[in-house]
Amino acid sequence: MTNNTLPVNFLYLGGDKCGSTWIWHILNQHPDVALANAKEIFYFDRFYDKGEDWYRRQFPKQPQAMRIGEICHDYLYSETALERIARDLPQDSRFLVTVRAPVARSVSHWKYMLKIGRTNLCFEDAVREYPEIVENSLFGKHVQNARNHLGANRVFVLDFDQLKTDPKGFGGSLCSALDVPFIETLPYEDRILEAQSARNPALVSVLRNGGWVLRRLGLPSLVSTVKSSPLVSKVLYTSDPAKTPPEPGAEILQELSDLFAPDQARLTELMEPGLKNRQETQAV
Repeated sequence: MTNNTLPVNFLYLGGDKCGSTWIWHILNQHPDVALANAKEIFYFDRFYDKGEDWYRRQFPKQPQAMRIGEICHDYLYSETALERIARDLPQDSRFLVTVRAPVARSVSHWKYMLKIGRTNLCFEDAVREYPEIVENSLFGKHVQNARNHLGANRVFVLDFDQLKTDPKGFGGSLCSALDVPFIETLPYEDRILEAQSARNPALVSVLRNGGWVLRRLGLPSLVSTVKSSPLVSKVLYTSDPAKTPPEPGAEILQELSDLFAPDQARLTELMEPGLKNRQETQAV
């Protein structure tokens, strides 16, 4: 595969539970951005064997856009995917990473696993049973790895806290990272919130497995359409407080906070020059 054949010059790499659905929602409405026909193609990690022609077909034909890309929150965690991305995408590509308070991200990850029927364990037990709950929150480690593979000047780090408190400002940061015009009128204030719990986690698990079958058959856009359907969401999920899992205890949260502290310090060191470079770019 050569790096000038793919119709892609940006990717959202991760993290998961860090606003990727909101980013998908906004960029889908940006006139200078063209996204794949489905959120999360998983080409570079799961479906690379399908080849570049298959991947090309997942995008609009002859899109007139400055940036063409995919939102997939798993690439950040895959060494193989990063190696393939570095090899296959053009040199002017840009890569987005959103970081989040690691303990909060881990709790959100656990709640999502409950929601999709992957586990019924309490938070303390799930943390020990599923290493990715902690591993995916090690942003210092993963940002450094992405930069090592893709180049520090091509990996742009966004802050999930800004999305929560200042979505329009986050939208500006997003457009700056992609080097596309900031559009004042996009619906930055839209809240893209997932329902808190599944009505029937076992059913959700079955449907998710079916979704992977459809992706393997080359139908990721169908999966994306179903997942984004308000009717499907209403049928499968509920915001009933009675079904909301209890919050984790203070002891395990402090334990994780202490565990994440060295990695957060590492992230801070990485972010400082990155933020300075972006500010200088914006000033120019």
